[in-house]
Amino acid sequence: MVEAHLPELEGERIRYNDDTWEFTGTIDVKQNGDRIHAEAKKPERVRGNTGTLNFTLADPPGSLNPGNLGEFNCELQEEANGSTLVIDRNHTTDRYNLDSMSYA
Repeated sequence: MVEAHLPELEGERIRYNDDTWEFTGTIDVKQNGDRIHAEAKKPERVRGNTGTLNFTLADPPGSLNPGNLGEFNCELQEEANGSTLVIDRNHTTDRYNLDSMSYA
């Protein structure tokens, strides 16, 4: 597990479970890079209502290396089947699909 802050995600909004969530920009790369947990909060709340949006690698085996993330860009995309984090790094693009959420 490795934590990183991605300014490009900070403030991005997403709809999930009939609520709007705003990314804080903090992510954890887990399970050998197969999962990304992204911290989020409800933007209309002053306090509370935080959660973690859980993304799973769409096409293994390529993934981020949690031991050495290196340089990469991250973009949130809305697609017909849901939300996806697109990770672009050195001649490779990985897609992580949103599949669950846990509440803090």
